Amino acid sequence: MARPSVLIVGGGLMGCASAWQLAKRGCSVVVLERSIPGAEASSAAAGILGGQVESHELDAMTELCLQSRSLYPAWAKGLARATGIDIELRPSGTMRVAFGKERLDQLKRQFGWQRRHLGAAFLGKRALRTLEPRLSQSLAGAVDFPEDSRVDPRKLFRALQLAAQSAGATFRSGSYVQALDIDDTSQRVRGVVLEGGTRLAAERVVLAAGSWSTLIPGVPLPRPSIVPARGQVLELTCRTPPLTRIVFGPRCYLVPRDDGRVLVGSTLEFVGYEKRVTAKAVRELLDAAIDLCPALADAELSDSWSNFRPYTPDHWPILGDCAVDGLVLATGHYRNGILLAPITAEIVTRCVLGQEPRANIAAFSARRVAVQS
Repeated sequence: MARPSVLIVGGGLMGCASAWQLAKRGCSVVVLERSIPGAEASSAAAGILGGQVESHELDAMTELCLQSRSLYPAWAKGLARATGIDIELRPSGTMRVAFGKERLDQLKRQFGWQRRHLGAAFLGKRALRTLEPRLSQSLAGAVDFPEDSRVDPRKLFRALQLAAQSAGATFRSGSYVQALDIDDTSQRVRGVVLEGGTRLAAERVVLAAGSWSTLIPGVPLPRPSIVPARGQVLELTCRTPPLTRIVFGPRCYLVPRDDGRVLVGSTLEFVGYEKRVTAKAVRELLDAAIDLCPALADAELSDSWSNFRPYTPDHWPILGDCAVDGLVLATGHYRNGILLAPITAEIVTRCVLGQEPRANIAAFSARRVAVQS
């Protein structure tokens, strides 16, 4: 059976992951990116595979996150075989820490269901000091999520792009998609229109343009609500790694790397498409990081950046088929893009091939967060 031709609008993580899986299945795939592939949210991510640390109840989103996290070991091996790149999948675990007994009790109530069903552990002051001795001595305890993990997002993106190209996908940088090309009579997608009027035809189109997804004319009404949420992140370099786990505190999170770097994130700002690092954010993030881990006071501030996460009102992604036949949506992942990349690529692939997704995606329809214009 002939595989369909596919245009993917957006060369970020979702676009590359989908391109890899579709090309492996024999599809003719072209990825269209308006700037440089991976230059937006993908390059700014911290690489947290937090299937549990940010899950407050066992709902459809938690199930999707856990399912995607479980796919990562096979993904890491497959990417290493295809490209030779180690994406640094590390079973580091995550934890949420508390500075006082009242906050610790609140965390225990909030995550008690995970202790019963998903292996989360409650840590007192002494146990926390044993696991992470360089954290603040003022901490009262933590909730530990040992099954969560992390990757290096830049290595992950590079591996996905190379793997997609090796499987036969083509990337076109500087391709600004002016509109989706939709047959008004049949309400079926025919391809896209590039800036300047050039038309590219395809049997399927995947919309994976992140924060820019709903700016493209032709996205069907009611249009899903996606806005850019700016996140600023700092990189500190330490002489010796101060932490082993990813630590979520009250005002920041800390993500250790193998080489002694620690990422400090992140702001949440609704400022349109204004990409810059501000002095206020640097000060606030540094203060929060040093309060959480005093050893970071001696670290070098080695880098900083900001970028835009595709934010939906309920923080859930928009996945699957929509009102336009042949158009598949893979956007709105907000803070969970890295975590949800494997399951998103699988969903996209099965939708493109006309197969029922193995994941339950009814809860991720565009209609739930739609606006009328």
